[in-house]
This record gives sequence, structure tokens and C-alpha cells, in this order.
Amino acid sequence: MAKRNRSTLKNYFRHGTMPSAEHFSDLIDSCVNQIDEGFIKPPETGLQLRTLDQEHILSFYQQNNHDTPLWHVGFAPQGNNLHIFANPEADITRADADNNAPAQAVNLSMTPQGYVGINTATPRQALEVNGTVASQGRKGIVFIDTPVPADGEWHDITPELEGCHMLEVVAGIGIRYSGRYALAHAIAINTCAPNKRWWQRKDKNPINVTQAHFHSSADKIQFRWRQRNHKGTVRPYALQIRTNTAFGENQTIQYHITQLWHDAFMQQCQPATVEE
Repeated sequence: MAKRNRSTLKNYFRHGTMPSAEHFSDLIDSCVNQIDEGFIKPPETGLQLRTLDQEHILSFYQQNNHDTPLWHVGFAPQGNNLHIFANPEADITRADADNNAPAQAVNLSMTPQGYVGINTATPRQALEVNGTVASQGRKGIVFIDTPVPADGEWHDITPELEGCHMLEVVAGIGIRYSGRYALAHAIAINTCAPNKRWWQRKDKNPINVTQAHFHSSADKIQFRWRQRNHKGTVRPYALQIRTNTAFGENQTIQYHITQLWHDAFMQQCQPATVEE
């Protein structure tokens, strides 16, 4: 049976006509059936879509080409990841040098765990990109919301940490038109806060800092690890920051931190155990 437009269907059932069984079949096939079509719109949840082929949920077409979809939205085969991908058979993808048809590639993937993937079907991080990332800038976060005064005193810029950490810190302080400006970029590494012996010349937990200042080195920014309250194997520590001298009342140090190491207790270094 065929699907007909509204004008054709109206002609089947206009006054004085005798519709046939075929006409009724065309009418049924031209209507939306919630079970067969796979979607309903209840008030409590809104539009509900169900996959009929275990993969495609939505397909998008251009108005002048009703036969070839440009984009698909669907679930991963045998999985729950949501995929958005271009149709390799459409003109928006290019063939390779040997004129082979391009393979289907997932442009955007989202997992129930909250992971998002670009050009990867199985992301394992909050954002995983299989390709080159171009951005105008990059900024870390602030672990502690309290402003850090530029008063020459030490202030924590991380909570109590344990285990192994590698942090990148970018910090700055300045007063416009005063000639007092300072910028600092630091890579701070700590491996469980070991004690330093008097004969050890090099720091076991180095903080490598690149500094810039305008007028006096007294305006520079310093970093250090604060270690205290060691109780057996529990060795907490925190990263601190300060200016060499006070910048005056209501002046604060701007900074942001990027975490470069994400396995504080080296759990991923251990071989996975298989339960029998």
C-alpha cells in the first residue's frame, strides 16, 4: 500500500464517493501509528522516540534531496551511547584519494556516565577529542573560592592533598599605572610529601617557576608546599602562594590551576585482577 498526501486522501472520501478497501488502506498507511512508527508525545515526558533498527533514531535531510540523509542520530550498536554522525553516502563527506567511499565516523558521542567524545565512539573522559584542538585560550580552575590577598603572607590555594599530584598554576598581580606587575607560571610536583634530609641539596618535590615582573623583584610571586600533621602513612599537604611584599589593601592575586596528573595513588599502575 502507498502513502498519500492530504489532497489525494480527501478526494477518496469526498461527498458522493464510495471509498474502496484500497483507499482505506492508503488512509491507514498515511497516518501515524504510535506503535509502528516508534514515537509518542505524552504530556508528562514530551516527545518519546524509540529505535526500530537498534541504531537510528533521527535522520536529517535537505529539502531538495529526500532520498539521502545528511546526518543521523542514534544509539551505539549493542550499547547505550548516543551518537551523532554524518552519512558517509551524502555529499558532505569526501572520498579518499582512491575514490573509496568514506567509512562512517561518529562526530559526537555521549555516554550515560557523562562522557563526551569528538570523533570517537567510546569516550573515557569528561571530554575526549580524537583530533587537533584549536582554542583561543586555556584556563584552569580555582580550588578555593576565597580571594587570595596580595599581602606578602602565605595562603593555601589547594585543599589538603594526599598522594601524588602535578599541578600547573598561572598567577598574576598588578596595580594599573603603578609600575607594579608580576606574572608567574609554575609546575608543582609532589609525591606523598616526603621528608627532606639536611644532606639533600635538591628538593624532592620541586616547584619550577617562570617569572616576569615590571619594576622590582619584590613584586614577584612565590609558591611553596605546606606540609604538616603527618600521621603515619597519612601525609597531607597543600600548595601555597604569596607575593614577596604587600601590594596594599584590597589587592588580590589572580590565579588558576590545571591538574596534570589524575591518579594520586597510582591505582591505574596496578594490573587489573580478574575474578574467577
